[in-house]
Amino acid sequence: MQLKDVHGGDKSPQKKSRGVGLVEVLISLLVITIGILGMAGVHSSSLQYNQSAYVQSQATFLALDMLDRIQANSSLARSGTRYQVGLNELEYSQCINSSYPNNCEAGSCSPQEMAAYDILQWKFQLTCQIPGSKGSITYQDSDGVRTYVIRLSFADMGNRVPVSDVVLRGIL
Repeated sequence: MQLKDVHGGDKSPQKKSRGVGLVEVLISLLVITIGILGMAGVHSSSLQYNQSAYVQSQATFLALDMLDRIQANSSLARSGTRYQVGLNELEYSQCINSSYPNNCEAGSCSPQEMAAYDILQWKFQLTCQIPGSKGSITYQDSDGVRTYVIRLSFADMGNRVPVSDVVLRGIL
């Protein structure tokens, strides 16, 4: 039995629901697409934050390594001026193994030669591990105490997440 509309149209349940399944499928696809695009955006941001954190941890490691080198040569570091270098001094243009400083590997260097060797190795490692970074070492004397300031500065890495400079202070 079919119901007739006052205007003569057919009101059967089958004719009324035609096309509803297709609309539901299209809406479901739209919702799924928006979800996938959202997940892709979150993934992209996650990668950028991860890269920024990696650079920060590498910089911190390299700054601590240099401070350890200074402390290992403490007799010269407390009184000499050899452990100083500016941001734009002694820069390596590329990370090439043949440029790696190894003149004190045998352990026959004086404290002054060791200081120069430490700085050259540190600058080489900066070039290799954090391309585009620069490092400086300065010190300040106050009341018989020498404070070393090791600063690593980064160029713009192209991330939306800015990478700030790393500054480490150590007292001898």
